[in-house]
Amino acid sequence: MMHAWKYTTMAKGVLTYVPPIDWWRRRRAATGGSASARYCYSVWLRHLVVLGQHGFRIGGTSIAELGPGDSIGIGLAAMLSGASRYVGLDAVPYAAKANLSALVAEMTRLYDAQTAIPDDKEFPRVRPRLSRYGFPDHLVVVAGLNEAARRVGAAVADGLREEGEVAYRAPWTRTSDVAPGSLDLVFSQAVLQYVEDLESLYASTFLWLKPGGFCSHATGLGANDMSPYWNGHWAYSDTEWRVARGRREYFLNRQPLSVHLRLAREAGFEVLRTDVQRDVTGLSTEQLAPCFRQLDDEDRYASGAMIVLRKPSMAAR
Repeated sequence: MMHAWKYTTMAKGVLTYVPPIDWWRRRRAATGGSASARYCYSVWLRHLVVLGQHGFRIGGTSIAELGPGDSIGIGLAAMLSGASRYVGLDAVPYAAKANLSALVAEMTRLYDAQTAIPDDKEFPRVRPRLSRYGFPDHLVVVAGLNEAARRVGAAVADGLREEGEVAYRAPWTRTSDVAPGSLDLVFSQAVLQYVEDLESLYASTFLWLKPGGFCSHATGLGANDMSPYWNGHWAYSDTEWRVARGRREYFLNRQPLSVHLRLAREAGFEVLRTDVQRDVTGLSTEQLAPCFRQLDDEDRYASGAMIVLRKPSMAAR
């Protein structure tokens, strides 16, 4: 069935084949949101609180972020909370444009004041949601803030590099860019819905993590701006979807929650937590493309999820 609203998104895909328009699109491309200090602080501390419930502690850890977007601010927030090393991995070098020194200064003030985590009133669309938004002083290495701020400030003032305490690799395309068994945590925020080869991604992150290491992923599963209905991305036929994509560097993969969980388990992960955001509105099953009409209720109504994974320890293996 050809819904009228598909024409707009498909037309945008077609326009990416027009060189001057595609050049303009690439120059103006951005992911939005992540250059705000309060946003980065809120997102990181939400992940930290959830991870803390499963035994993760940030002090002295090596961490990686998938798809940091317009800045590496969430990773810098993690460094200020006690991590010793961060690497941001992205498909497109958006973060090279950000004023990171100002971001570090503002987030340092937020930590120093032990500011409560900006909640759902300020960021209503940010996941994960928490039952309490007080400052998690039991999880943040408060005593090390001044030293962390000095180290992080020096690193970003030196410019984004592929190696060092604060590293940034974009475009990132190879599993070998991160050493096996070198990380304590891999996290992402609203990124996994855009990864085409999810099987390779879960296998790569499993390889990078130390035994007992964690993944923390807040991912959307909906249509975003591809439809006025949250599940409208499942109404496109494969041909319509290829037209809508055009030459864009990345696009929604349309994979439901069950695929993420299956691939994570097949890679070797333990699934510690799956907090699902459910939405029973949207298009009916009959209005979806035939290949998506067989989704079960768990997938059909899952518009987003917070997924926490752990690589088994050596003893567990």
